[in-house]
Amino acid sequence: MSKVVVFVIAFFCLFAVTLVIPALPPGEMISSSVGIQETPLFIDISTLTIVNGIINGLVWGLVIFVIYVLASPAPKKRKLPPMISPSYPPAPKPSPTEATKVLTMSAKPQAKKRQVEVKKRKTYTALDQDIEIIEGIGPAYGTKLRNAGVRVVEDLLNAGSTRSKRRILAKKVDVAPGTLLKWVYRADFFRIRGIGTQYSELLESAGVNTVVDLSRRNAKNLYATIRAINREKNLVRRVPPYRSVQGWIRSAKTLRRIVED
Repeated sequence: MSKVVVFVIAFFCLFAVTLVIPALPPGEMISSSVGIQETPLFIDISTLTIVNGIINGLVWGLVIFVIYVLASPAPKKRKLPPMISPSYPPAPKPSPTEATKVLTMSAKPQAKKRQVEVKKRKTYTALDQDIEIIEGIGPAYGTKLRNAGVRVVEDLLNAGSTRSKRRILAKKVDVAPGTLLKWVYRADFFRIRGIGTQYSELLESAGVNTVVDLSRRNAKNLYATIRAINREKNLVRRVPPYRSVQGWIRSAKTLRRIVED
């Protein structure tokens, strides 16, 4: 039942009861304290009775209204039904057109071609450097070596690994076999990381002419020797640290011998 309806019913009920019982509190008490005079209207009903009825209806109507509000349970919240997500039919797969077929067919060979190119790509190492990097080989001998098929350091190692190969190459380049052997020994030092052209000359000054010689040396003695020689001849700006010399000797011991004396 609506709360307003309860108040209206209570008002009219108390108004009607007051018409029957005019002395029903608190209407009579309020009207007498205000000083309302009684004036007869019709039958036995006077203006004072009507005023008492209105007061009682308002007061008791409010009391009953408050009691009804406190006694009535709180309205339950209405649960909304769960929303159902709409289901859409799957979109049809587009049929391949001639253009897409051509693009797909042309893309596959390109992908294979890229893979082949990556496999053929060569990583840079010390042996890939030009032949002129070796001490003693200038532009003139570099041109002759290139004409003989020796372009990089690794080519010289392969072409001068044995005596017979060195004799053939020495004739092509028009150089003494002993000089060619020195070049090959210097190229062999390039297999050890950190030596290069600069330190190979320093090692030669210390009496280390080949990788085999280096593998037989004592690290402390060799380090002291190259320091003394560089102090005297000033071959390099900075002497390699002792740990580097130790690493060179360890690498020389593990390398396979490829240069024949």
